[in-house]
Amino acid sequence: MKFLLIPGNNSLSHVAKCLALEAALSSRGHQVLIAVSRKHAAFLHRLNRPYVLLPDLQETDDGALPALAWFRRPDLIEACIQAEINLLNDFRPDRVLGVFRFTLKVSATVTGIPYDSLACGCMMPDVGEVLGYAPEDGGMYQQAQYLLNFFRFAGKRMSVAMKRFHQNPVPDIRHLLMGERTFLWDFPEFMPLVPAADRVHVGPLSWQDWADERQESAPFPDTDRPLALLTLGTRSTHRAVAKKAVRCLLNRGYDVMVAAGGQQHLMDLFPGEARLRTWEFTPLQRLLRHAALLVCHGGQMTIFEALQQRVPVLVIPFQPEQAHNGICLERMGCGRRLAPAVAFKGNAEVYEKAFTAQPDSVVEETISGLAGNKDIATGLARAALTIGSYGGASAFAELLVAG
Repeated sequence: MKFLLIPGNNSLSHVAKCLALEAALSSRGHQVLIAVSRKHAAFLHRLNRPYVLLPDLQETDDGALPALAWFRRPDLIEACIQAEINLLNDFRPDRVLGVFRFTLKVSATVTGIPYDSLACGCMMPDVGEVLGYAPEDGGMYQQAQYLLNFFRFAGKRMSVAMKRFHQNPVPDIRHLLMGERTFLWDFPEFMPLVPAADRVHVGPLSWQDWADERQESAPFPDTDRPLALLTLGTRSTHRAVAKKAVRCLLNRGYDVMVAAGGQQHLMDLFPGEARLRTWEFTPLQRLLRHAALLVCHGGQMTIFEALQQRVPVLVIPFQPEQAHNGICLERMGCGRRLAPAVAFKGNAEVYEKAFTAQPDSVVEETISGLAGNKDIATGLARAALTIGSYGGASAFAELLVAG
């Protein structure tokens, strides 16, 4: 069979999921092609993986999350859809999979090619929670209204472009993340949803072939102190956020490992600090085997790798989905948020300010609350068993092939 995999390019983790699936499908003798934007071409080239270039809505602002700019110009949306149609007609896959890709459902429908979607539960149209807010958090109504207005605005602008291709409008943009089959890379215990016949939880997908050009000869401090891993994703992160997190971890007695995710400005946070090690890229599972604690941006791929190894997670979010992942961790008894709930209106700096404005003592108290916590240990054991019940990319590949 021939498969075309097209990720949204706002996160390198979407590309990584495609790489994991490409390996699983190729090992079974299937022909697989991945299409990425110019931004990620160099990454795949360095890995010597085949790919084709395809424009993406994300290129309008190079943003890490869906934004108004992605949907303001129907002509650019039309151009993305037309480019996808051209690729689909040229490659003629048996099935096409979109990974958090808003335009692909339209293109697949126009070309008559079966379309599946891979997404997260919190971006389904029927989600019953306000992203970034626990029930006890104040200010929930304001956030709910902003997010709903955004989803509807994006849907209306997308529908203008869809009309050119003789497609029916959508009430909000999240409906375009639903395929003939919608696969979710999380699991019900993490993000509860009402069961649906065409929606399947495949569980976390992991990919470990990250290339690091700066491997160290002595990668881990040779001490009896606990190790904390800090990783804030592959998108640009303010240096002040990372410095504060490292400082608080050092103050609480941890040695610290930083996985910079390609962010060069995070490579030298505390020059000469003997208790700090930094990698440009590295497989997180390799580091998590040594870690007693993970501090991260709240990306699900990162969180699930930690839960698999029963490592508690602290979240410094940069957008509502990540903030909600922190809430999901708290609900499961597997971690905490390191920043209070704030109303997001398209600017990630509100989360960065919410974290950095806190006194170090407040952050350090939350960090200390995880060590030796029996409830956290129980939650982590339960989560590891749940994740272990899924088959990863290999099992997902079988589902795709089954059609």
